[in-house]
Amino acid sequence: MNHIDTWRRGVVMARALGVAILCWGAAAGAQTYPAKTIHLIVPFAAGGTADLAARVVSKRMSQDLGQAIVIENKPGAGGTLGTAIAAREPADGYTITLGSVSTHATSVSLYKNLPYNPQRDFAPIGMVAAVPNVLVVNAKLGIKSVADLVARAKAQPGALNFGSIGNGTSQHLGGELFKMVTGTKLSHVPYKQNSQLTGDLIAGRIQMVIDNLPNVQAHIKAGTLTALAVTTEKRAPSLPNVPTMVELGYPDFLISSWIALYAPAGTPPDRVARLYKALQVALETPDVRKRLNDAGMQVQTLDGKQLSKFMASEIKRWARVVQASGAHID
Repeated sequence: MNHIDTWRRGVVMARALGVAILCWGAAAGAQTYPAKTIHLIVPFAAGGTADLAARVVSKRMSQDLGQAIVIENKPGAGGTLGTAIAAREPADGYTITLGSVSTHATSVSLYKNLPYNPQRDFAPIGMVAAVPNVLVVNAKLGIKSVADLVARAKAQPGALNFGSIGNGTSQHLGGELFKMVTGTKLSHVPYKQNSQLTGDLIAGRIQMVIDNLPNVQAHIKAGTLTALAVTTEKRAPSLPNVPTMVELGYPDFLISSWIALYAPAGTPPDRVARLYKALQVALETPDVRKRLNDAGMQVQTLDGKQLSKFMASEIKRWARVVQASGAHID
């Protein structure tokens, strides 16, 4: 073997060794993630459905990841304020966000100047749960059915108010859709927190809301609120005697919320995959599933690709609702 062959062989071996070192380094990097605390931005106030889901799921995820997950509530503007903040965070897997139908679907059509693009600025991690919505009224009104509510609203145009936790939320659009399909005139009263909304509903300052079931389920059971209908295709398991709006003759009245986890766009795929794995471990844990189900949520298991497709379909579906209702936010 001459010196040229020896040199070539040495080059090949050096290159092979270099590739091996690079692969080992990448694998080691993947294995060490996460190496510090992860921050989870929840763009809604503490105490609501989204906050509950985030706290239940993140506690179990942190155990699987071996690092703490710290919740940061950043409410405002129907969830878009905190979501915009999350979109600008470093794409390193150490800041993630909880998204919902209002932050990653309805916002696209509602806001003329939305400060982020849900599809471009985020890497979907996975779905957490679907959340049925339910039409409830103050029990003191004496209204026992949707027909009673429609009759009262038509007899007193503009006298009844419906609440929401901000413009563009499912509560807001649900109320607008109700007005449209029933031909009634109602006034919208937005709040910043669910606790304020529910407190005013029970006190009689507002008369109705189409809210996430977990937010009002205890008050329905206590008798302070009356459930008139759920807005999903099928009846809610926890409210078997409450009809759907479809059953009552409103076939297009289908409104449900959903909750999912996202990372900023550009987050390394292996880190997104690791977060999804931890999410799945959490959602498969019996205690986690029970707590979510008992609160009225229905566990869903969509991965990042499936969530991306679902979100695209939701953006299109809600665009039709927003256009038909005439709702918009400057």
